[in-house]
Amino acid sequence: MGRILRKLAIVMCVMLAVSLPSLAVDLDTANVLIESKQLANIEAVIADLTSYLADNPEDGHANWVIAKAYLYLGDRVSEDVLETFQKGKEYADRAVELVPTSPDAFFWQASLIGCIGQTRGILQSLFMVRPMKDALDRALELDENYADAYHVLSMLYEQAPGFPLSIGNKKLALETARKAVELAPDNIEYPIQLARALNHNNRRSEAVEVLEELLSRPAIEQDLELKAEAEELLAEWKR
Repeated sequence: MGRILRKLAIVMCVMLAVSLPSLAVDLDTANVLIESKQLANIEAVIADLTSYLADNPEDGHANWVIAKAYLYLGDRVSEDVLETFQKGKEYADRAVELVPTSPDAFFWQASLIGCIGQTRGILQSLFMVRPMKDALDRALELDENYADAYHVLSMLYEQAPGFPLSIGNKKLALETARKAVELAPDNIEYPIQLARALNHNNRRSEAVEVLEELLSRPAIEQDLELKAEAEELLAEWKR
């Protein structure tokens, strides 16, 4: 499903309060409900997929979808956050084993590694940087146009310490952020990371322009979390 159609489907799901269908045959709907960012939807997906996987543990696609759901859940709960991300990674690890040619499986494995690292703190998580990057690299080997992988790679290059401690790299952070935007110009999440990468490269005026352009898009009104993040950064950088 295209990103625009997926956004429309999210709006329809929320407005109509549809019940979750049988996820055994409709994992696309599960993805839509996860991306609604509504806690009840995410929890419903996890409950249904947990039940489904009890009888179908070899479904690699379902394993990476539930891994994704746990990542979104971990971002929205205040208790047992680390355990939530770790549970999601268990499913992602399983997905990688079951569908080793799926870039999605490797992407969500990498993303959950990153979430676990952020939750633990950088000094306790430097050893996780390499496996995270390896998983992202593998996703891009399987699909060289996987925009989400470039987006998360940019975050990794921006946030990790530089040489000799780790792989942090200002230039690569900006290159990969630009690549993600180039591949998916309508995505409203990618410009925020592009702005961060620009600011990381001491190009704050350009970063401000990126955020101002983003906030002028009607689509940003559909995701109030991203809008608030962009507005907070913009206010900080324009002081």
